[in-house]
Amino acid sequence: MKKRWQTEPISDEEDAAITAAALSDPDNPPLTDEQMDRMRPARDVMPRELFERLTETRAVFVPEKTVATFKKAFGADWEEAMRDVLREAAERKDEAAE
Repeated sequence: MKKRWQTEPISDEEDAAITAAALSDPDNPPLTDEQMDRMRPARDVMPRELFERLTETRAVFVPEKTVATFKKAFGADWEEAMRDVLREAAERKDEAAE
């Protein structure tokens, strides 16, 4: 599913003004082409466990009684089982939207 722009793209004039402001800031200069070429995705350079912890989303909700029963049935692994169920539901919803 394609994401839509939440705002209008900036004009060439706005881009030039932003670039000029960035170039005039001695504390935060724009990256050079060499620096950009050396950049790698965080997942490629960070330990896997750390990357996953930093990119996970936490949600807190109060489960219904049937969900609490599900928790008891899975014991200590109930959180992982719940994540699997939610992930599968999200994938089904994404597939249905396509």
